[in-house]
Amino acid sequence: MYTPLGQGLTYFIMDYGMSVNSCWVVRLAKGEVKHFDSNDVRVEGNPTYVFPLKPEIPDSWITFREKLVKGN
Repeated sequence: MYTPLGQGLTYFIMDYGMSVNSCWVVRLAKGEVKHFDSNDVRVEGNPTYVFPLKPEIPDSWITFREKLVKGN
């Protein structure tokens, strides 16, 4: 799971119905548990269904550390 605060592991999803986006409960790498709206998350793909493993991540989500690793 990719979030604006970095990668994390999804614990569960709260679905409030058709008129409200689902809320994703995500444990981030440092142990923080945060809630994210469906518009604010990206999920890794599934090769069985031919979805790419790495989703497109908005540039504004890329952390300073990730920029250093990529050499940008």
